[in-house]
Amino acid sequence: MVDQPVGNARCPSAGRRVRRHDRPPPLPHRRRHAGAGLGRWLRTQSPAAAGRPTGVRPAGPRHRPARGCRFQTDPCAAVSVAQLNGLGFTGGERSVDGQRCVTKFGPVAQVIASNRGNSLRTLYLEHARGHDTGNHWEPITVDTIHPAVIVAIDDNIPSKQADGPLGCTLALAADNTTLIYITAATYDKPETGPWQHDPCGAAQKIAELTVHNLKT
Repeated sequence: MVDQPVGNARCPSAGRRVRRHDRPPPLPHRRRHAGAGLGRWLRTQSPAAAGRPTGVRPAGPRHRPARGCRFQTDPCAAVSVAQLNGLGFTGGERSVDGQRCVTKFGPVAQVIASNRGNSLRTLYLEHARGHDTGNHWEPITVDTIHPAVIVAIDDNIPSKQADGPLGCTLALAADNTTLIYITAATYDKPETGPWQHDPCGAAQKIAELTVHNLKT
């Protein structure tokens, strides 16, 4: 299937002067603090290694890996049907529902990219405060450096736990103000190719493509 373009995916700020309060925070000095942002985030993943008691709120990463404004304009900019086919998915019928881009493979399997107008820092804060951020919490990195969190896993029935979960959702930081939620529901569906029993692996591979797409 050929992807249908959805509007002209331009940043909302294009063509206008950026006001002071719209500007992103300054990046660390390259020479003195190279890698400081990533190192600071990695240290938050292990409270014991950082020398603080468990249960203390992590600061959450500050990272700008891509252009979130492009995704806000066009949620299907996250990943194309052709790219999903390249990962082993077969076919793909695409539709847009508000801020969600849904790609269906057969009657059940699907990949969803959605914008919830949040930030990764806010997600960390909500999780630390005990708010409902999903039934799972697993900080990961995408493409070795981009912070993300697996926030939901749709468990299989008890007798089929060994076959893997039904679906998986991760939250990827597109920039400091945009989260991309990627959901892969792949269980036991031939249309999902090698990901039939690994929806979280599929979500992470899709996230790698998303990072690349929103940078180009």
